[in-house]
Amino acid sequence: MIQPPQRAWVVGAGFLGSELVRLNRATGVQVLSIDHCAAADVHGAAQRADTLERALKICPPQVIYGCTATHGGDAAAYRSCYAEVAEQLVRSAPGVRVVFCSTCSVYERQDGGVVSEASTCSGTGEKMGALLRAEQAVLNSGGVVARLAALYGPGRCEIVRRYLSQSGRELPGGRERWVNYVHVTDAARALMLLAVRGEGGQVYNVCGETRQLGELYSSLDALCDGFAEQGGSAALSERRGRANMRVRTDKIRLLGWEAREDLMSFARRMIGSNEKRQCNA
Repeated sequence: MIQPPQRAWVVGAGFLGSELVRLNRATGVQVLSIDHCAAADVHGAAQRADTLERALKICPPQVIYGCTATHGGDAAAYRSCYAEVAEQLVRSAPGVRVVFCSTCSVYERQDGGVVSEASTCSGTGEKMGALLRAEQAVLNSGGVVARLAALYGPGRCEIVRRYLSQSGRELPGGRERWVNYVHVTDAARALMLLAVRGEGGQVYNVCGETRQLGELYSSLDALCDGFAEQGGSAALSERRGRANMRVRTDKIRLLGWEAREDLMSFARRMIGSNEKRQCNA
């Protein structure tokens, strides 16, 4: 365990990064966000040494959260966004703990099996290779890697969005497929916990719940009284549609983390908000 940080960098000001900035600032931490977007405190590419040199002059960090994302980019984007950023962070701020956000997708299980941090990462593609390269750079520096389940939260929940579209488009993979989710606020809380209690050089899975698609759609039907038609999943081929696994989170739960949000409670609020908009249209 290390002392709670008073100064932090959040590299990546997107969906997760912005929530991490909000929660840290709410606890009195001085936070510097670094990203290409105009909303970031330091505007620039985190894989460039000069960007991080500017950041160091403003706020020397005690912890760095790596929350970059490619938003569906190619292998080159993965190398730039993950591997090169992670390597530059540990070079530019030696001795500073890095908490790096990876993904449970590195396990690449497609058979519904259970995965833990000890499970083999069997991916051989260039994208997975770039992620694992980033993880290794952080682990070698004594940092911590968080492998996150799919994120959802305000403005972002693909399964509910599709359901409410009335298009009948389900997530790919069939109703027997196991999916793993974590609310963005729970994920940010987990990263903040790992910054203080996580063991250096270790990987932690972060997942709020694991459920089968059929169960989720049945629950949505109950909430909406059969609002959407079903079907069409077999025809879909999407980049996140292959994983089929159940993610264990024993390690981070031993540190005291528990998910506070659940998908169906969020869906109920999201559906209620959608129905209210329709009534007011």
